[in-house]
Amino acid sequence: MLEKIKKQFYKDTIKELLLINAKLSEESIHPNESISLVNRIFSITHQISGTGPMLGFNNTSKISKKVEKTFYEIRVGEKELTAPIIMQTRRALESIIDSMNLEFNSSMVISK
Repeated sequence: MLEKIKKQFYKDTIKELLLINAKLSEESIHPNESISLVNRIFSITHQISGTGPMLGFNNTSKISKKVEKTFYEIRVGEKELTAPIIMQTRRALESIIDSMNLEFNSSMVISK
């Protein structure tokens, strides 16, 4: 049962991260979309940070916490969503995806 939950979490999370990263790759983000995008990034990184360790995504959770903190600060007005933050976020999301793939695939080999 836990493996089924882990697999679904993995699939859903990777899908959302890829969608977000594609959006961040666009030449410009419309101001009306930026609030929604900030909330999506915060939400997915918060989910990874909280649920990830319970499903064996420990390293992924550590990476995700840093992004979560940044986007929390943007949400509460302590920081602004700038081009450098977008670039760093794209790199961080790619690292999160790589880490999730590694942790998921290694756990599947162990459990077989």
